[in-house]
Amino acid sequence: MVHTPSFMKKTLLSLSVAALSTFSSQLLAEQVQVKKTYQEPTRGFFLEHGMVSGSGKASVELHTGSDGLNSGGGIRLGLSNAELLINSGLNDYDENSFFIKWGLPRQNSVGTEKTPLMWSTLLGIGHTNVEDDNEQTSFTFGISATIKADAGLFTASPKLVHANGSNIDSDTFLELDLGAYVGIIETQAGLFSVGAEALITTADDKDNTIALGGRWLYNDRINLDIVPFVFSNNDVFGIPGLVRLNIAF
Repeated sequence: MVHTPSFMKKTLLSLSVAALSTFSSQLLAEQVQVKKTYQEPTRGFFLEHGMVSGSGKASVELHTGSDGLNSGGGIRLGLSNAELLINSGLNDYDENSFFIKWGLPRQNSVGTEKTPLMWSTLLGIGHTNVEDDNEQTSFTFGISATIKADAGLFTASPKLVHANGSNIDSDTFLELDLGAYVGIIETQAGLFSVGAEALITTADDKDNTIALGGRWLYNDRINLDIVPFVFSNNDVFGIPGLVRLNIAF
């Protein structure tokens, strides 16, 4: 019988422990990588949620679409307890504007500690004048409230809007944005969710709108909204329909 020296036993034991530790670390790293973190924009497809992004966080946006959904873009800048939104467009009063969202204290008395009510005030102003043929001015004041429960997100946002211009009559009206979203599945390619939004308005020249679509959180910086169904005065059905890209920094 061959006896293994004690120092060899210790060496083999040390190598085994080291190999096991390395394997465990690699397995743990793989598990951590599966659970990703995302920088989702503080909006739905069209409406604004009640939360703000936070100081130092910024993102840029591009959108394009079919039929009446034209190209445009925007910038979202996180401030101290607020968020500045700069939208660029020429068609509707809400597509070319400055918006400030001011975050208000969370209301656990309305929700619960796990599902608090997150809300903020909205204040916006916009003006467009293209060779004196397309002039529009708008002022918006409102509140947005959001509750997040498990995989679901629910938002309500009432707003008071005053708009006038060459293409629309001077009018002061109310709008109510409603949104509901639910996460479907998370994979190595990101997180997928679906949502529905409704815009209810008392404006004379604008109809109520319902939008159905999905969001693809590709990674921690890239978010993609695809909205193939928009029901309004002129229904829009497209593949992919409205496409909205958000890239966070």
